[in-house]
Amino acid sequence: MAKSQLTVISPDPIEHAHQLIDLCAKTFGRFYDFRRDLRDWYLLNSHYDWQASSVGFLDGMMVTHFGVWGYDMRIGSAKVRCGGIGCVATDGEYRKRGLMAKTIPHSINLMRQRGYDLSILFGVWGFYHRFGYTRAWNEETWTISVDSLPKDLPSVRYSSIEAKPDPRIAELHNRYNANVTGSAIRPTFHRGHCMFSGKLEAYAWKKGTKLVGHVHIDASNRLTCHEATGEVDEILSVLCKLARKKQAKEIVFNTLPYNSPLARRLRQLNCKVDRQYIKSGGAMVRLINLESCLHKMAPELSRRLKASELDDYRGNLAITSPEGSAELVISRGKVSVISKPKSRKNSITGGDELAQLIIGTDDPLEICESGGIRLAGDARRLVKVLFPNEHPQLHQADRY
Repeated sequence: MAKSQLTVISPDPIEHAHQLIDLCAKTFGRFYDFRRDLRDWYLLNSHYDWQASSVGFLDGMMVTHFGVWGYDMRIGSAKVRCGGIGCVATDGEYRKRGLMAKTIPHSINLMRQRGYDLSILFGVWGFYHRFGYTRAWNEETWTISVDSLPKDLPSVRYSSIEAKPDPRIAELHNRYNANVTGSAIRPTFHRGHCMFSGKLEAYAWKKGTKLVGHVHIDASNRLTCHEATGEVDEILSVLCKLARKKQAKEIVFNTLPYNSPLARRLRQLNCKVDRQYIKSGGAMVRLINLESCLHKMAPELSRRLKASELDDYRGNLAITSPEGSAELVISRGKVSVISKPKSRKNSITGGDELAQLIIGTDDPLEICESGGIRLAGDARRLVKVLFPNEHPQLHQADRY
């Protein structure tokens, strides 16, 4: 008797929503709570891309799902289109049959067709590298003792606010993270925060009538700050008061961008940073369209070039990846992009790890050495200027 074939399609928001919600809720536990979240804001009423996502049917039953949440992501000052991957689910009765491996390529092709530049996911260990995903960045946890905070912090009057998406907080967040690679341009979720539902406290402060800063904290055991905006010492002042009020001896920062003003301030004090390097798992990135991504990055690449010792450089740089090729035309501080490389004198050629260069995962020469990326001609000089270590990071509230 012939085995049934998996049929992979994009889900229809009317025809398939009920089955999709049930599959995701069964897979990720807290069935009734998560089912409500899926209906209220996480799947429905969100930036979930129905046309780029994929579901697999077997024997007339939905058995797999690979979800895509579309949003704009920063690479320095550039804005690229990112497909955030979430709710990757296989029905419990159909696991270990290779069905997800047949579902994922459908979404990758659809993302390419729909104008995505790259894709980010937070995955299980040892799986997604098979589909072109590679390590995106290092997860870091920053810890500082309350007693290590400066004694002369300014006095700030803050008040409690509801811990939910707010246009005013989105505006603050976008301004504060204007050049933070990996950060999302808000709003993303409009009605709730997937990782934070019912767990957070939020506080904000004003100058006159204008909101100028906020913190989102979890004080279940020790005081954990998940995000903050505003003047750095004002942030520390509010967190210090909250920590003392809740009898917490330490303040922990999650998803804190390394290049943010707050992280720079912590590095001037006595703090501890725990950093995880995970080769296949955690935060992972995949190029979807190299040429499109470079076109959008051209002004940022020009800015980097102008600020370097190569500001008067003239020449071309060919870049070839599994997702196509393109050529940077460099002329005295200005970078433009053409589709088909004409010269191989100066070139960067590599595999999936080229995505790490694009977003600045680590030192560029280290990425090239560890990822087997070949540099020819002036590429070794140019790669250090055009693709520096950006310490990318995505705040927890924007994750999918």
